[in-house]
Amino acid sequence: MAIKILDLARQRDALEPNLSAAMLAVLDHGAFINGPEVKKLEVELAEFCGAKAAVACANGTDALELILRAFGCGPDDAVFVPSLTFAATAESVALTGATPVFVDVTLATGNMDPASLEQAIASVLKKGELSPKVVIAVDLFSLPADYAAISALARSHGMKLVADAAQSFGSETPDGMAGTLADASTTSFYPSKSLGCYGDGGAVITNDMELAKTVRGVANHGVTSAKSGHGILGRNSRMDSIQGAVLLEKLAVLADELDVRRDIAAKFGASIGNVCTVPTEPEGVRSAWTYYVIRTAERDRLRAHLESKGVSTVVYYAKPIHLHDAFKNCPVSPTGLRNTEELAGSMLCLPMHPYLTDAEVAMIIDGVTSCFTG
Repeated sequence: MAIKILDLARQRDALEPNLSAAMLAVLDHGAFINGPEVKKLEVELAEFCGAKAAVACANGTDALELILRAFGCGPDDAVFVPSLTFAATAESVALTGATPVFVDVTLATGNMDPASLEQAIASVLKKGELSPKVVIAVDLFSLPADYAAISALARSHGMKLVADAAQSFGSETPDGMAGTLADASTTSFYPSKSLGCYGDGGAVITNDMELAKTVRGVANHGVTSAKSGHGILGRNSRMDSIQGAVLLEKLAVLADELDVRRDIAAKFGASIGNVCTVPTEPEGVRSAWTYYVIRTAERDRLRAHLESKGVSTVVYYAKPIHLHDAFKNCPVSPTGLRNTEELAGSMLCLPMHPYLTDAEVAMIIDGVTSCFTG
C-alpha cells in the first residue's frame, strides 16, 4: 500500500477510547453549537499559544474574513497578500469588498518578501485609488514569515498586520508562538493541519481583548452583548461542539506529535538535502512541520518515481492565486512575482505526519535519493 500524505486513521486509533467518548458527550448534553467544548477549546488554544484570547469559528477562511471585517475592511481598501498560498487568503479579502494586492515571496522561505511589499504599498499610494489597510502574511508550510520587517512596514503606513498561521500553528519563534506574532492571527482546523478536526473549523487568536470581542460579535450575527443585541452587521460562523471535542483531544497530544514531526523533518533534511532543496528553519525557529515541501527542477520526474515506489505526494499551489480567473484583475507588486512563479513550478510535498513508521520514513528517503542517484 502507498505511504499516505496523511493518515488520520492511525491518529484516531491512538486517541481512542477518549475520542469517541468526547464526541458522545456532546450528543448527551445537546449543546451542538458553541457548547462547553468550544468554550474550553478557546481557553486552551490561547494558553497553548501564549495569547490572551482565541475565538473559534466555522473554518479558516471565515477566520480571515472575520478579522478583516473587525478591522473595518471594505470597498476602496487594499489588503496586501502573497499569491503563493491557498486561495482562501485572497478570497477572504474579496468577500469583504476590499481588493487583494499580490506581493512576491522570497525563494528561501516562500513567505512574503518585505521588499516586494514595500514596492506594492508605494504603487498603491501613487495610484491613489485604494487605501492601504491590512497586510496578511502567510506562514507557508509552517515557516513563520519575517514579522519584524513586515510589521515595521505595516506600522509605518498605519496598517494592521494579520498572520495567516493555518500551516504554522504549533511553530515556535524567539518572539513567541505562531498565533502571537501579529495584531491578530488566524488558523484553520482543516483535517490535514497539525491540529485538525473532523470537518471544518477555524479560530482567530489575538492579545487584543476588544478586538476579540468584536470578532466574536461578527461571527455571531453581530451580537456584541445581550443588552445591545445585534449591535453590528454580523454573520453566522460558529463552531460545532463535536469539532471542539475532537480538537480538545488532539490538542492534548499535539506537543508530543510536534516532537515526532520535528524528528522526521530532521531525518529528511539530513538525508535528501544533497539531491534537492529542503526547507530550512530560520535561526531560533522550531517549525510545526505541518507539511514538508522540497524543491527540484525535476519535480514531475521525481513525483512519478515516488509513485512507482509507493510514496504519495502532493503538488501545492502549482498555479499561484494571481493567475486564476477570479483574481486575474487584482493589482500585483510592480516588481512582479517572479519568485512566486518559480517556486510554484518546483515544489513537492512529501508524506508528513507523526504516525509514520521508521520503515516508512526510510522508504520516503530512499525514494527521493534513488531518483537522482540511481
